[in-house]
Amino acid sequence: MTPDIFELRPPGVPQRAKPIYDEYLNAVIGYQDEIAGVSRIYSLGGILHLTEKSLETPLLDPLDIILMVGGYWRAGMQSFTRSGLRGIGAAVGEHTLSGLRSRYLAMAQAPIKFAAQPLTHMRNPHRFVPVHILRLAIMFGKRGPDPRNMKGLSMYEQAIKINGNAYVLEVLVREKDYTISSFSL
Repeated sequence: MTPDIFELRPPGVPQRAKPIYDEYLNAVIGYQDEIAGVSRIYSLGGILHLTEKSLETPLLDPLDIILMVGGYWRAGMQSFTRSGLRGIGAAVGEHTLSGLRSRYLAMAQAPIKFAAQPLTHMRNPHRFVPVHILRLAIMFGKRGPDPRNMKGLSMYEQAIKINGNAYVLEVLVREKDYTISSFSL
């Protein structure tokens, strides 16, 4: 497990949406966007939940309390994770958080294999990329041919962030059995 926070924003998720980070899973598991009183919670695959603010403001709005990195903060406030990384939380309810976790875990069940070299890279903390980020890069990345023109291989390129810094992830995949032959940042 790495202390780095990896983020891959799926297509259709607005840039202004706040990431929802779950320290238990050590992953960004969704995004929250709010416009004109309507809150949209996006899973890593699309919209999960829509809510509308009531006309009357309660004394303590449950959506003002957020769950991020194992602790509670008010929405929009910055704090530090247990691992020392600065983060901004997004307000989510327990039911929504449970749904996001379920979708994240369901995505992790899809079969994926590694060739020997990328498996070795996964053991190196400086080369490690979480499996769910590799899956999302294959799902949403720009697909192109293998740079060496090997038949049956495709290269996927996808913008990601690691601790807020932008990178381009390249994943070379053997299409017939979803074996990752190579990946690099």
